[in-house]
Amino acid sequence: MKLNIVAEAGLTIVEQVVTQMAGLIEARAIGAGKKLPSIRRFAEMNGISKSSVVEAYDRLVAEGLIVSRPKSGFFVSSRRLPGPVRPDAARPRQHEIDPLWMLRHSLELDRDTLRPGCGWLPPTMLPADGIRRALRAVARADDKALTDYGSPLGYEPLRGVLQRMLAARGVEVGLGNILLTD
Repeated sequence: MKLNIVAEAGLTIVEQVVTQMAGLIEARAIGAGKKLPSIRRFAEMNGISKSSVVEAYDRLVAEGLIVSRPKSGFFVSSRRLPGPVRPDAARPRQHEIDPLWMLRHSLELDRDTLRPGCGWLPPTMLPADGIRRALRAVARADDKALTDYGSPLGYEPLRGVLQRMLAARGVEVGLGNILLTD
């Protein structure tokens, strides 16, 4: 099954394979139940990598256009599942946002400019006084508070609160049996 794959088509090789195969299947040029070439054979016939074929076949499976039968290969699906909308083969994909430009631009903005897409709060919303107090308290603490990671079970005062809450519900548990995780 030879496809028309063009290096400068504006679509990736995988997108071209998916679009062309989907078109052939939807036009019924490849009938339901027909076996598709193996991944290796398809790659050789079209001069593309096996990994591109694997990804294209995976996308076609996800769209419900083909099915995988273990130890038998890939076949055109007899029932069509609604799938995601594919990019039009005639229209090159346009990237409306360049993440690298966005990152550079956000770092070059002045301090008072809001940066809604990056998750940074404006300075006026940060509790600067509270942060200063917390840093001073940590600086005054003993060396262990500055250099120790703490208990692998988690913050002990919080584990104590949980222990008391469980006890109030009739669950008796030792402090060493409570583990905090993310």
